[in-house]
Order: sequence, then structure tokens, then C-alpha cells
Amino acid sequence: MAELEALLESGLTGAEAKVYLALLELGSVTAGPVIKKSGLHRATAYQVLQRLQEKGLASTVIKGNKKFFEAASPKRLADSLHEKENALAEVLPKLERMREAGREMEEVVVYSGVKGVKTALDSALAEIGRGGEYLDFGVSGMFLDVMGSYWHAWQRRKREMCVHSRVIFDEGVKKRNPTVLKEYFGVGRFHPKEYASLTDTMIYSDTVVLLIWSAKPPIAVVIKNAANAKSYRNQFEMMWKSASR
Repeated sequence: MAELEALLESGLTGAEAKVYLALLELGSVTAGPVIKKSGLHRATAYQVLQRLQEKGLASTVIKGNKKFFEAASPKRLADSLHEKENALAEVLPKLERMREAGREMEEVVVYSGVKGVKTALDSALAEIGRGGEYLDFGVSGMFLDVMGSYWHAWQRRKREMCVHSRVIFDEGVKKRNPTVLKEYFGVGRFHPKEYASLTDTMIYSDTVVLLIWSAKPPIAVVIKNAANAKSYRNQFEMMWKSASR
């Protein structure tokens, strides 16, 4: 099977490739069907699903009280290809069609681990687009602490794309992490440090992203809901008016 071979060449293990292909074909699904289709032991399948999330290749979706799993775009595999890009590029269109065929619209997607958070933030910039804007409050500077060089790269991409932003920082950032203020691209204001938060709340379009930096590993919760986004936007504007410059 060409798709399986290409996934193995991209660096996935046999079990990871089987589970990823199962997610692509099944769409948003609970663990049971994935276990059945992949043929893996239940405990092994759950371990593999966790590893795929850490690699940014899968995410979880909360529907009611159940956890559903979904494959991330196969384009994410290109990050680890290097000299083997051509082999996977040949089957990427087919893999993408498989994903879209089984994909449903969700309201909540959870990305786990550094690579998972990168997937969420890369997707955010792609959706915001050139010349777009996002809002963010509860900014503590932990983005830089947790993500390291990726934070600098993300700021550069914002500048290159002319992405506008308004951010409300924790006042403690001035002393604790001045690099954040020096390199941040956008307009910032401050709230008193006694109201500090360990979670960034980013708002753009009809989407809210909760970046929980204190979790181990870090988590990004992406909520796509127009009414919810409007509510958070209103909350931001109220805070922005009282925030200091």
C-alpha cells in the first residue's frame, strides 16, 4: 500500500501509520473504531493516539461527554520529511481527500504537546491571513518560556504577513520577561499583575484559542463558534478600555 509505505518513510512507526490512516478514513471518531480498523491492542492504540497528538498529527474533539479523535492535515508530515519529501508528496492529495471525506464540522478541538500547539498556532495564522487581526488577553509571556525559538519565528511570520494584533499583557511581564515586549509585533496594553493568568485567550474570526501553558504538556483548545467568539471579543474590548498603556 503506497500510502502506508510513504507514511513509514516520513518517520512514523508501523503502528502510528496504521492509526493515522484509520483516522483519515474514519474522520472524527471515538477510539473504538480506530482500534478495530488498525488491528492494534486497545492499550497500544491509546498510546499511539497520544503520540500522534504530541507530533501534531491528531487532535481530540469533545462532543457531549465523549472524546473523539481526528487526523490533522497530512501536510503536517512535510515538516519531518527533509530529503524524503517527494515520496510523500505523491500521495498527499489522496490522503487529504480521505481526511476531508470523513471529516465533520466540530466546535472544540484539543491539541496536546509542543508540536500540537504549533499545529494550532500555524493554523491560526493561516486562517487569520495576510493583513488580518487577532486579539489576545491574559498574556503572561509563557508562550516564549514554553515554545522557545518558535515564539520568535511566530512573531517574524506575523510581521511578514502584516498580521495586526492587540494584546493585554500581565504587567509583571515588564520585569519578568522584557524580551516578549521588545520583540512582540502588535499593540499592547497591561492589566495589574494581581490578575495574572497562565492561559492566553486568543480571538480571531469565529474562533477562540485557549493556550494553557501551565499544563504538562501544554494544550491548545480551539473553539469554533461565532456566538462564543463574539462574547470573548466583547470581554476583550471591555478589558482593553481599562488596560494601561
